[in-house]
Amino acid sequence: MTCYEAAYTGAILPASEIEEVMWLSYKDKHLTSPVDHLIFDWLKERELLT
Repeated sequence: MTCYEAAYTGAILPASEIEEVMWLSYKDKHLTSPVDHLIFDWLKERELLT
């Protein structure tokens, strides 16, 4: 898994094979895959995810 961070202005919209865009917080971790659990924990430890 590769994660990216960037500043962005405008609307983020689904396109091509992406059906939906959803913003998740740490409390939504249970909705994600096991590898995402590791990423959510890593982001939370660094205060990059609320």
